Amino acid sequence: MARKRRRGSSDAANNSLFLPMELITEILSMLNVKAIVRFKCVSKSWNTLTSDSNFVDKHLKASSRNPHLTICWHIRVNSKKNVVPIPVHRLLKKLSATISSDDFHRMENPSRLVGSCNGLLCFLSWKPGEQPFKYLLHVSNPATRTISQIFEFIYGNDFRFTFGYDASTTTYKIVAFRTKENSNEVKVFNLGGNNCWRNIQNFPIVPRNRWDLDRCYKFPIFNYGVHLNGTINWLAPDKSMITIVIVSLDLSTETYKQFRLPSLGFYHVPISKPDLRVLMDSLCFCHDSNRTHEFILWKMNEYGVRESWTQLFKISYQNLAMQLPMKLPMHNIDYG
Repeated sequence: MARKRRRGSSDAANNSLFLPMELITEILSMLNVKAIVRFKCVSKSWNTLTSDSNFVDKHLKASSRNPHLTICWHIRVNSKKNVVPIPVHRLLKKLSATISSDDFHRMENPSRLVGSCNGLLCFLSWKPGEQPFKYLLHVSNPATRTISQIFEFIYGNDFRFTFGYDASTTTYKIVAFRTKENSNEVKVFNLGGNNCWRNIQNFPIVPRNRWDLDRCYKFPIFNYGVHLNGTINWLAPDKSMITIVIVSLDLSTETYKQFRLPSLGFYHVPISKPDLRVLMDSLCFCHDSNRTHEFILWKMNEYGVRESWTQLFKISYQNLAMQLPMKLPMHNIDYG
């Protein structure tokens, strides 16, 4: 009887250890990146599973339910920049939160965050006084605490950069561009490619660096573009500076399209303030109104379809009991 009991308990143990690979995949895809990195050491099969591109895509979709904010701040004493990703749910639980950085997230040289995509952060830095001047770019994964090699950019200090992802080739791309009065230049760098910057087609119309024509601001307002689902999007006025449209670069085909903004007609909007942002996986257009002292945000429910623009919300600065934005000269801007 004792022998049978041992065999039975052994069989039960063996049965309890068996899990279908499909179920293991589902469980692992719901874990955070730090846990997955630890579980890579469990077995060769788990390491292979968690390294597979299909699993990475599955985990990315699951992770989108737990969005993070990336917070940057400077330390005045040594001019270093700290960068800390923080879960949104943590901020929502408390009215205030204490955050701290470490050496991994501290930037030594003057630097700025180019952009974020799928949990990766792209940074731009430079060394003051170094000749010839060059920009240094790298991509960081805060979850796994890994950093890519440094990519040099030696084509001038008047370029701006943005960061995005081409899902058709599973390739991350850095877009560098500069604009002048009557010309522009656009370059693309493929991460994991041949480590070279390629020239692509120029902008059909030029995104402007600044919209404050009367120089109301002490510092310029830069138009870096925003990434959404494999596209980079900029606001750009036509040559008459009357009609404003969206210029979109498809990272897959590396070609451009133009979209129209909400049909507002001639609207009292400070020319400095219109901006593009991404909210709830949709392209959004926001602006202030000098006439009504309001912040207004529009959402494009179907990307590229002008009729899908809807006004998401309108917030009065007066109702918020906060200082009204600086009164800027109003221009007749045709958004239609």
